[in-house]
Amino acid sequence: MEMVQTLVRSVVRAFYTNPEDRRMILIIDALVRHTTLRDNDLSYLMHLNTKDLHRICGKLKEDHLLQIHLRPEIREGKEKPQNRIYYYIDYRQAIDAIKYRTFLLDKKVQGESTPQQEKKEYFCPLCKAEWTMLDVVDNNDPVRGFLCHRCNTVLVFDPDREAGGHELSTRLNSQIKFIIEVLPKLDAVNIPDVDFETLLSQAAPVYRDEANKIAPSVVVESLAKPTAVRGMANTGPQSIAISITDTDGPTEAEKEAERARKEEVAQMNALPEWHTRSTVSGLSFGGGSNSAVAAKKDETGDKKPDELVGDASHDEAMEELFKNLQKSQAEEARRKAEQEAEEEDEDVEESEDEEFVEISANVSSTGDKRPASSGPTSAADTPTSEDRPSKKVKLEEPANGGDSEDEDDVQFEDV
Repeated sequence: MEMVQTLVRSVVRAFYTNPEDRRMILIIDALVRHTTLRDNDLSYLMHLNTKDLHRICGKLKEDHLLQIHLRPEIREGKEKPQNRIYYYIDYRQAIDAIKYRTFLLDKKVQGESTPQQEKKEYFCPLCKAEWTMLDVVDNNDPVRGFLCHRCNTVLVFDPDREAGGHELSTRLNSQIKFIIEVLPKLDAVNIPDVDFETLLSQAAPVYRDEANKIAPSVVVESLAKPTAVRGMANTGPQSIAISITDTDGPTEAEKEAERARKEEVAQMNALPEWHTRSTVSGLSFGGGSNSAVAAKKDETGDKKPDELVGDASHDEAMEELFKNLQKSQAEEARRKAEQEAEEEDEDVEESEDEEFVEISANVSSTGDKRPASSGPTSAADTPTSEDRPSKKVKLEEPANGGDSEDEDDVQFEDV
């Protein structure tokens, strides 16, 4: 473990060289010594607030050099648990991340290598032009050296400014030599795969002064150990039972379960009782599968077979009675409609046979002239026959055969 810890601390010092990244070096050193630290303890050691600490540790988490664990804890005097953040180093993941980053770095350097004949080693300090040896060999000053083709300024020779080919790869290997030499040795060493609980039990305590004491907290066991979390071991079934049968189709138990399921679904989809049974007479109306389900619901286990047969025959008889009643009502309505149509035809024929006759004022109903009246009526009071309008009077003749309703010989005359 000492070799692994040395490698991790060296890698952090080699690659995190910016001034703002130097805190990452101190965080890794603290975790190597204390094994596991809570966020408030690490912020106390680093003299940082918790927000800045989480930001810096997030960068290390992205590089797989640091791991985060959440654990619910309850402080003294509190009732609601809070998730506490713990930081630790998973050395197996850290070694894999170092190997991968080294491989990518070496591949990038070899991919960007430039052939030696195309290497630009002469640079103009005035116009910033870059030239190869072949470009400037024809513009040479015996005293000053090679000159720029653009401004005739003396060129600066810098072979390390853009090293290419095997030279850049050689320089890289020399710089990361401490990593390349240690990685093969670590492949031969068995690095234990420890979890958070094991590292927490081995953690070194953090001693605080009296001014920075915090209240102790107790872990919530029921919430701290979930039963199904991605990455946890032994969360699946411990044993698997396999049953082999000779039959190809479903077993009797499966058939019985399927039949019970279908009956349950049919009962759930059945119409209520007041839809299928009369609330006045108590009769059941047949209407398909729902009525059959309702009939099954009405049946109880206490009925005898004879009673069940009697109920079925009674329902059939009542259904037949209702069908006959509907037929008779339809026939009665049809007869009434035909009778009304015949009466309307007779009324039309009678109105066509009627005749009207004008009857004058001095003619009787039989056609004889009446004598002029000699009463005291004055000419002013009694209008003449020319002044009075003629009236039409309906004359009825005695019917033949004693039928008083026959109106075929009715005549009208003017009066």
